[in-house]
Amino acid sequence: MSLANLKKGLDGDLELYGELMVTELRKALAVKYPYAPGFNGSRGATGSANKIGGIPSGYQSNLYNSIESKYDVESQEVEILMNEYWQWVNDGRRPGSYAPIKPLQQWAMQRLGLNSEDAKSAAFGISKNLQKFGIAPTYFYDLAIENLEKTINDDLFKDIETSVEDFLEHLVEETISPDNNITVTL
Repeated sequence: MSLANLKKGLDGDLELYGELMVTELRKALAVKYPYAPGFNGSRGATGSANKIGGIPSGYQSNLYNSIESKYDVESQEVEILMNEYWQWVNDGRRPGSYAPIKPLQQWAMQRLGLNSEDAKSAAFGISKNLQKFGIAPTYFYDLAIENLEKTINDDLFKDIETSVEDFLEHLVEETISPDNNITVTL
């Protein structure tokens, strides 16, 4: 087996890891969370909702749609990309400060199907509620990591381990010169 083939195997495993992470993040957003209980659960919540659907029917959240993985062959790094507000969805928001109106207005127009004026009014109300109660954390990222650990079977880890071991073994074998001098370069 050539070094190039071993590297391709490792690249494939890492790329697969990124794709599996995207799948788990999206599944975690689809979980039903208590509807607006506030950061400390101080607001009475009725019902539950996921973080992907909304009105009008068929709309999916920008966060859900923004999640993607990119694998850099040169650095052998997997990067998970998603909208920057994922941290607020994951970690929640403590009460005490107002949220910016513009992003809430845009959200209300997209997710609730409101016109600009009604969306702005809704955004002020939402911002006031966030100031008063905060937003409960979902920990969707943590849930995705937990599920990913369960999803990835031992075979994938064994493949990665074997690929790395084979790569290192062949690297040493291919750099032994005919006069038995060993040159190891990484």
